[in-house]
Amino acid sequence: MTIFADQLLAAEVAQPPQRVAIVGGGFTGLTAAYQLARAGHYVEVIEAAPQLGGLVAGFTLDDGFPLEQAYHFLYTTDHYMTDMAQELGIRDKLEFHSSSIRAFYEGKTYGFTTPSDLLRFTPLSLIDRIRTGLTGLRLQLLRNWKPLTTVTAYDWLCRVNGRRATDIVWKPLLKGKFDVYWDQVTMAWLWTRIHVRQTSKIKGELTERLGYFQGGFRVMVNRWVEELTAAGAVLRTGTSVSAFTELDGRPAITVNGVTRQFDAVIGAIPSNAFARAAADHPAMTAGYREQLTGIDYLGAKLMVLTTTEPITDAYWHQIHNLDAPFLVFLSLDSLIGTDRTGGRFIYYIGDYVQNDDPLMSMTDAEVRERWYVGLENLIPAFRRELVSESHVFTFRNAQHIVDVTYHDRIPEFETPLPGFFLANFSQVFPEDRGTNYAVRDGLRVAAIVEERLGVGSSRRGSVQA
Repeated sequence: MTIFADQLLAAEVAQPPQRVAIVGGGFTGLTAAYQLARAGHYVEVIEAAPQLGGLVAGFTLDDGFPLEQAYHFLYTTDHYMTDMAQELGIRDKLEFHSSSIRAFYEGKTYGFTTPSDLLRFTPLSLIDRIRTGLTGLRLQLLRNWKPLTTVTAYDWLCRVNGRRATDIVWKPLLKGKFDVYWDQVTMAWLWTRIHVRQTSKIKGELTERLGYFQGGFRVMVNRWVEELTAAGAVLRTGTSVSAFTELDGRPAITVNGVTRQFDAVIGAIPSNAFARAAADHPAMTAGYREQLTGIDYLGAKLMVLTTTEPITDAYWHQIHNLDAPFLVFLSLDSLIGTDRTGGRFIYYIGDYVQNDDPLMSMTDAEVRERWYVGLENLIPAFRRELVSESHVFTFRNAQHIVDVTYHDRIPEFETPLPGFFLANFSQVFPEDRGTNYAVRDGLRVAAIVEERLGVGSSRRGSVQA
């Protein structure tokens, strides 16, 4: 049981149960809903998508095998997720596997998993290879990340790792992850990525271990749904909220033209979406609107495909070509084993681009053609006739841009709009967004809401559902 759960269960609800609307059914929203429902409050989760889970939403292959639309895994240090899995009774379904990495550069493939692999990465001179290894060690030992918030990753790496090594190793990864914003990203973000990967190793092992649930991450979503349903929560999918407003001095939301009051509203949605919904709220100020809309997001395009034969034996593939048509290529079966995939060979391909990039509006057939060509150039074993099935997914606002000013622009959980709270991955810093921090922030915002609901009774009361 988590500390936050202990606190919520220990607190006696002196007043009648409060009504809380949670807009957004991703991991942050579901965590907050779970905590508040268990504390005895009436909770209503409203999700615009046809299913819960957010960026971890699931789907099934043609034969019914469950997967995530976007790839996910856990590090051994992701304690918020492992604690929640324990609390939900599914910790035994979470397994950690040894990872493997391969790098592509100018038509050649290199191992990139261990320090000895780095020493054999011949696109770099021997001096640059040693310098790159020392840079990784320096970042691993560094504890105070705050001075890194005001310097870009590219500038810091050029100074410490050298420009040639940075341009070969790091620049393609930054450009793939952040598109046109690649040279604005703070070094604090990259420090966290490297630090977390290094600490996800078991003592004495050279490779990191990554976690995946038997049955996929939907097993956690399913357990939340079971617990929420048992607690009397209402879960609405395929439902959009058109406005965050105020009615008789209380927070309210408008759905399908009907405005309803609540005691608290959590917007577990992107910051710019919160700003749009609250545009006409009487407490919305120009300054707060600018803070929310000033957060830039990238979209993501993902494709999941299966093949009749394996085309790689490595899990993660780093693509160091600036002209590559995608950033991500990974093999799920290479991580968890074909015994966990029912003998299937499963791959994810993906790229981050601006929300208005042509890729985001391409048809599925156009995406397949573009990325199959890319696979043919990168993976000699890939042939189109090996593909059994493929599924294309589009996610808008999938990655926020953490530039050198970002640390000072992060919005608070409690908004200037009375009774409204904001919780989304744009508040995750310097860590990268992910399920572990979604759960962490769901716990945090639930604790804040619970505290606020326990102060004063003038705005309490029940209304009809």
